[in-house]
Amino acid sequence: MRITFWHAMGGPLGEVLQELIREFNETHPGIEVIPVSMGNYRALSQKIMASVMADNPPSLAQAYETWTAQLIRGQAIVPLDSLMELDDSFTQENWMDFYEVFRRTNTFEGKVYSFPFNKSVPVIYYNTELFDSLGLSPATTWDEQRELLANLVFDHNGDGDYLDDNDRWGTGFSVSVWMYECLLVQNGGSLISSDSTRTAFSSREGIEALEYLAGLIHTDKTAYLSTGFEHQKEFAEGRVGLVQGSVTSLAFMERDMERRQNNDLPVFHIGVAPLPMGSQKGILISGTNVVIFRSGNSDQVEAAWEFVKWFSEPQQQARWFAGTGYLPARISSLDQPYVEDRFEKYPGLREAVRQLEFATHEPQISAWYDGREFLAEAVEIALYGQMSPEEALERAARLSDSEIASGR
Repeated sequence: MRITFWHAMGGPLGEVLQELIREFNETHPGIEVIPVSMGNYRALSQKIMASVMADNPPSLAQAYETWTAQLIRGQAIVPLDSLMELDDSFTQENWMDFYEVFRRTNTFEGKVYSFPFNKSVPVIYYNTELFDSLGLSPATTWDEQRELLANLVFDHNGDGDYLDDNDRWGTGFSVSVWMYECLLVQNGGSLISSDSTRTAFSSREGIEALEYLAGLIHTDKTAYLSTGFEHQKEFAEGRVGLVQGSVTSLAFMERDMERRQNNDLPVFHIGVAPLPMGSQKGILISGTNVVIFRSGNSDQVEAAWEFVKWFSEPQQQARWFAGTGYLPARISSLDQPYVEDRFEKYPGLREAVRQLEFATHEPQISAWYDGREFLAEAVEIALYGQMSPEEALERAARLSDSEIASGR
């Protein structure tokens, strides 16, 4: 039985996925998973929706929660709890071994429609040698973070621009709606109302969160806006003291350090720490889940379920984490040697993963697909100083609420 798996994994992440799929195929006679990379998530989304309309979907695919909500409305995917109930090898104990936030974000109106696939949390990466030389430690609160960044900046000629080769910024980041979302929940706010009928991010808590982020750039002048991943490159070069990124960024940063070492350039040990918190603990998870499509062929659905189930086993989840940085979906995976080795190499990584214990997730409604885009625009507008945080968020809320009201 040949089944197709549409995904958007590339680079070293895609290589690890290919390796795991090869192992599954070798150990499961009669099933061949054929991975098909769509290059990026936008292309993947378009291909999935077009395939459903043409009644020719893949066997399984990555999908964000907003896509899943739309696929459920179109009755295009299989409820996984119906497969779990028929499978004696997958018990309730297995399901409860998944982190609670993953169980919640994959459950829609009481039914499980997806399994976590490439999930991540945000973390802080820092130059350990620099921190040690300055007697600094990673911050645990917003106020501590502002003070820390002020201590990290270095302007060798006092011109105030930190543009010379010998200068150093406290941090740099590209426009990131995810970064803002985490600040929002840490400040006691939420993205959407409890009944999912309107947005909630333009609240006082939301405005304060965006003001804090903009203040690092325009008031404190300890942070700068980067293009793409340029700030991570400058972090590797020692021109930025710390950066915030996905837990998966570590694999790319390690590769950068290896290249620098091979070229006889200065390197340092990368420190890892959880995000500093606001008035409360909170982060949003990011990444996709995996769904199985209705095909009219029960053997194909069963084969797809075998792969999803196998990929979700603690051993595979540990290897996925060690190779890519994507979070192990199951708590028992933390006891696996692959995970312990990563924790030993990067001690702060354990605490970064523990952020899952108080994590939340984005709205599970299809209208949030556009709503998130409107919020991303608001964050960009405010960070570039084209509107105040309050004006930008109110504009995004109006546009997003219109989408929600339309039922899209």
